[in-house]
Amino acid sequence: MKERGNDSMIQGQVMWTPPAGKTRLDEFRERMNKQHDLHLETYEDLHKWSVQALPSFWQAIWDEIGVVASEPASEVLPENPEMFPPVEWFFGARLNFAENILHHGRDQDTALISCTERAEDTNRITYKQLRRQVADAVRALRKWGIQQGDTIASYSSNGIENLVAFLASSAIGAIWTSVAPDFGTAGVLERLQTVRPRVLFSVNAVLYNGKLHDHLSKLDSTIDGLLAAQDSTGADAGADANANANADPDPDVEPQRKRARMELHHNLEHVVVIPYQGSHPDAAQLKDGVAGYTHSSVSRTSWSDFLATDPPSDNEDASHIQYAQLDFNQPLWILFSSGTTGKPKAITHRAGGMLLQFGKEHLLHGGLTREDVFFQHTTTGWMMWNWLVGALLSGCPVMLYDGSPAYPTGVLWERAAELGITVFGTSAAYLGMMERREYYAEHLHDKLRVRAILSTGSPLRAELYQYAEKLVGKPVQVGSITGGTDLCSLFASNNVALPVRAGELQCICLGMDVDVFDDQGNSCPDMVEGNLVCKKPFPAQPLGFYRQSNERYRDSYYTQYPGVWYHGDLVMRSKHHGLIMLGRSDGILNPNGIRFGSAEIYEVLESSEATSATSPLSHITDSLVVALKTPAKDDEVVVLFLVTTQDADWDAIQTEVRRLIRAQRSARHVPTYIRKVNGVPKTLNGKRVEVPVKKLINGAPMSTINQSTLLNSEVLDEYMKIGEDLRKDLATKISPGTIPSKPASGV
Repeated sequence: MKERGNDSMIQGQVMWTPPAGKTRLDEFRERMNKQHDLHLETYEDLHKWSVQALPSFWQAIWDEIGVVASEPASEVLPENPEMFPPVEWFFGARLNFAENILHHGRDQDTALISCTERAEDTNRITYKQLRRQVADAVRALRKWGIQQGDTIASYSSNGIENLVAFLASSAIGAIWTSVAPDFGTAGVLERLQTVRPRVLFSVNAVLYNGKLHDHLSKLDSTIDGLLAAQDSTGADAGADANANANADPDPDVEPQRKRARMELHHNLEHVVVIPYQGSHPDAAQLKDGVAGYTHSSVSRTSWSDFLATDPPSDNEDASHIQYAQLDFNQPLWILFSSGTTGKPKAITHRAGGMLLQFGKEHLLHGGLTREDVFFQHTTTGWMMWNWLVGALLSGCPVMLYDGSPAYPTGVLWERAAELGITVFGTSAAYLGMMERREYYAEHLHDKLRVRAILSTGSPLRAELYQYAEKLVGKPVQVGSITGGTDLCSLFASNNVALPVRAGELQCICLGMDVDVFDDQGNSCPDMVEGNLVCKKPFPAQPLGFYRQSNERYRDSYYTQYPGVWYHGDLVMRSKHHGLIMLGRSDGILNPNGIRFGSAEIYEVLESSEATSATSPLSHITDSLVVALKTPAKDDEVVVLFLVTTQDADWDAIQTEVRRLIRAQRSARHVPTYIRKVNGVPKTLNGKRVEVPVKKLINGAPMSTINQSTLLNSEVLDEYMKIGEDLRKDLATKISPGTIPSKPASGV
């Protein structure tokens, strides 16, 4: 591990301070002082208490958000709980996630605002209308025989119907999973064949970049693939699942043992098609996806007919929902990992854990109230969609956006001004793109109500905190947050009660015993790089991987440092009790014993100096940095791949890249090789992936890469060829145990 200084001129500078007055987080701290006879004066004091007194803290969160439950817990947490296997929280409690989500909104208040690239397609529904639609969907699912433990899947856009379908699934205790409509059929099947849904919700078309794209061909291929898998494995899978359900208890698989019966084999029975209802001129040419469809084993119906499946009787309250009262640890949804080096992990999350985490993060850390309007740009295949659902706990409106975030460039900020968005959730990549396009929204400054910009997905470099203020025309709380699909919540986040410092996450979340470990499992001092870990149990620990081995679950998080959760992020604690994100641990570069994250290179390439119109680096459109092992495998060198515009001066780019990285980082950060490529491999969610390229350039065969999880797997062949050339070149320039004293030459 090494100590790292402040590489940016504004790194660590205060960019925003909380307004005068007490926040809900301050009031919560004062209440804990009174209830537990404490003397907590600062957020750091509160956090320290929250991880030392886990049962008292999480019971306080339950009380703070007003959890609706038919039965209270007899025990919050067992004494001296182990991190693995995951413990049962709030033993004996009975509740329903959807009931709690829908409980806080007043009938007349707006609940959901759906919008697209086309301003005229904006639609709103109230909480009363939302509850009515969920009630209709619940009756329909029950009419079809769907019950607790069944799986329901979505292959849909981010609209009102998709959220209604999820809430109905949760209301009856079914397990939800979702893939975005931009996923290809192979990636969808790899996920859905694991969870075996009984019901599949889909759309018939997708709007993106001004064009209306047919979705039915991908839907039909997905249905065919699911049915084919059922025909080939149905009997054996059913027998295996029943055998698992009746097997002798294994102490290493708690609490999954009690829910083994929920993982029985099921076939796809129903498909619901949600029609495109916007004003695009090509809409009239769309097929509805229902007419003329016949299949002996699968019914296919439209969204409107689905809601009308089981209408309420004359004397029945149409908005009444019969919520199943379920165990706190009941599975709620399944999220899938990117799966770039293997089959995607089917990460199963518990309902009660999600409820408490979302309440803590949105209401305490985020300070959401009914007066806010919350937005998070996301697809239905990213965990941030699940996270935005939690914002409804505040009773505020939530904006659902579907379409390109930059067609035209300022579309999201136009919507923010029109709809009064107060919390604007996005990604570091989006903010960087907007900065490069020099978009500042000056014409909207007098209309924008944005008080907070949340950023996730990758590290947010310090200069973008400054850009955010220029973007909205006033000081704004920039909340860089981190967590992940693995926990579907946050380890470190925004905080309405603390100042914002450029390049830093404001705080570690309450109740999360986060630390930074070196390779030997020792806690690192401030400003020293290490691995993000969590040392004590938390309610959002996954139950396991659905229909996948418990050993794989254990090996993914609990074996790197026995007794703690290993998250796979390279971070360091700041001097101000926050975190500085440096990239994924699997993207760590270690030339000649100097260990650093790939984000340190990306930050240089995205800096204001690199993106200046006069810099040759402004012609770089994408980048990827990985490590190439030396012939003796005992050291490595840095390889930087760049995608450029056609008119780029390649020699000038190489020279400037090396100069700027040396100036902003160090000589050891300078890549040994810089190579031009036609594209950078991305996940289906659009994130660059390093591990497959690292494997290929180091000689691994293409068969070791799960190409179905990539958006553009066709680019990998180029990396294989470059890897062969690099290994040959490195072998002629390097002797075992050494690295070149200067970067290798050549294109």
